[in-house]
Amino acid sequence: MRTGFARLSILASLMAPLGAAGVFSAPASAAEGTSCSGDSGAATFSPGLTGKAQVQNIVVHGVLTVCTGTVTEAKYVAHVKTTNPVTCATLKATGETAAGTIVVKWKPKGQGNSIGTLTLPVTEVPGASISGKVEEGPFVALGISGTLESLTPTFTGTGEPCTKTNKLKKATLTGSPVTIS
Repeated sequence: MRTGFARLSILASLMAPLGAAGVFSAPASAAEGTSCSGDSGAATFSPGLTGKAQVQNIVVHGVLTVCTGTVTEAKYVAHVKTTNPVTCATLKATGETAAGTIVVKWKPKGQGNSIGTLTLPVTEVPGASISGKVEEGPFVALGISGTLESLTPTFTGTGEPCTKTNKLKKATLTGSPVTIS
């Protein structure tokens, strides 16, 4: 028993300098936060926007670039859903939002993933606010903020846009700098 305690004490004293040197510290401190000047991505709408109002499930695959602090860039996936049924006409206004989750995979490798909540506008109008909160991983407990600068619909069906045969199912987007603080 005494020998086991002595070995544990020796091991602890050998590891203490490593902890003080930061070897065991988290890669991104919550106190630091980050700001990424580039935000771009693609959104997929399901079942797709038409003239008939329906609740939409939206998946956004995006990239954050030129980030500050211990991270340099990230890929993210957001899964959000509109609270109310929406139509293509909704894109011309700024009132409707979609809320859900986001997973951010930070670079350089080894930084870990941030998981949180996200609320974003369902609009083509520039300047609508994006917000959220990191709940797990790097930057835990910090807020997410930014603005949507453009949402460009892509129609791939046939006939008039926003109809049953030519639903809005995809769009590209760009945002202002995204800040986690």
